[in-house]
Amino acid sequence: MSLRRDYAEGDAQTFAPSIAPPTAFAPAAPAQPATIASSLGIVNSVPAKPFVPFAPQYPTPQSVGSVVDDAFAGYYGYNVEPTGLFGKKKKDAKVEGEKKPGFLAKAKAKADSVVRKAASGAKAIAKGATDMVSGLSRFDYKLYSESFTAMLAVAKKANGTDLSDKNNYKAFEGDSTYKAVLKIAKAQEAKMTRTESQTKNVKGRESKVISRKIAGRNAACLGFAQVEESGESKERYGDVIFPPAAAAGIPTLVTLTENDTNGVAGMLPITGLVVEAIDVDALAKGGDDKIAISMAEVPQVKLQASQESLTADEFEFQWSLCVHGLHVDGDKGLHAGPKILVPTGKTNDVSAYGIATDNGVERALSHAIKGEKLDLLLLWTSFKLVQGAKGLANAGLDAKQKAAAQELFGSLDGMGTQNSFSEDVDADEFDELNAATIM
Repeated sequence: MSLRRDYAEGDAQTFAPSIAPPTAFAPAAPAQPATIASSLGIVNSVPAKPFVPFAPQYPTPQSVGSVVDDAFAGYYGYNVEPTGLFGKKKKDAKVEGEKKPGFLAKAKAKADSVVRKAASGAKAIAKGATDMVSGLSRFDYKLYSESFTAMLAVAKKANGTDLSDKNNYKAFEGDSTYKAVLKIAKAQEAKMTRTESQTKNVKGRESKVISRKIAGRNAACLGFAQVEESGESKERYGDVIFPPAAAAGIPTLVTLTENDTNGVAGMLPITGLVVEAIDVDALAKGGDDKIAISMAEVPQVKLQASQESLTADEFEFQWSLCVHGLHVDGDKGLHAGPKILVPTGKTNDVSAYGIATDNGVERALSHAIKGEKLDLLLLWTSFKLVQGAKGLANAGLDAKQKAAAQELFGSLDGMGTQNSFSEDVDADEFDELNAATIM
């Protein structure tokens, strides 16, 4: 009997599989991933290994102090002071229980010192770069921003005490428009004198200082002017009178003697310049409560005369800053010179600068040529200071100094804010809103 026949015997029906086909309602078997073992029909009876997080084979090393130092410090029961060679006591003996800095601490301290020095050097370089970019490389200056806003500038010193003539300006040099004025400036400077001093030492005698008057101006002198004693200037800048403030980069007001003169009676040497906002209330006004601006003719540069009167508000739109000189007398008293007024939008035109007088505002160049209230050198150094200081408004200063620079020099480009509204709310949080511009 064949297998085929045996397979069909005993049953007349056709063979049916022993496993019933899945119905539509039977749940689907979960899909199992195909593996080599499942393909070969091998059942993997080994349970899966649980996840074990990584752990280092060895513990993290912990820093410890020097065994010798710890022993001397009393950690191991020895209360003795460390000694140097041959039993000599070390200079810096440790206090009992005080842990001496290890090698890493010393290395860190040394590295921090290097970083501090580098930062200090970088700060000095940054200041020097700011001075060069802004045009203040010939001045030592300081911005005041606490109880008042102002800038004090003096002739630049190399190391806090030494002055160099190379940092001095020559009045009206470098502009062909002012050739005639330059001749007058040279004539004024030719009359200037200074004091030459030296210490004389003779063996067996007491040392003494000898001095004499010689031609030429002192390197600390920024010009000459008629001055008046100023208690406010003494209160504000009295602490920088030489020598207490002697240091590189710090403005130091220098006292000059009676030998430092320009040959004109009543004109005294100026060794400091102050830049501040104009106090309009302090300017002389006429019967109509307006400020008269009388610009005299200057034939040397073909300037015509002009005259106008402005209200206080109108004046402040056209004039914003003033510069005045400081003179230090022999008793360390401070005296202020006349106010040189800076025209907004015309800071590059020295002929447009004014000077405060009993009659209002007059042309500073006209007075300087005559040498009445100030000389051409003082007008020129003040003009150059303002030119350089304008760049401070956009320089890399700290927050307070930057605010002071913006307050003084931020509007010197003559750009006014038009169509604005303000005074709606006085609270500080609405300052930005009050200053908004309506387009």
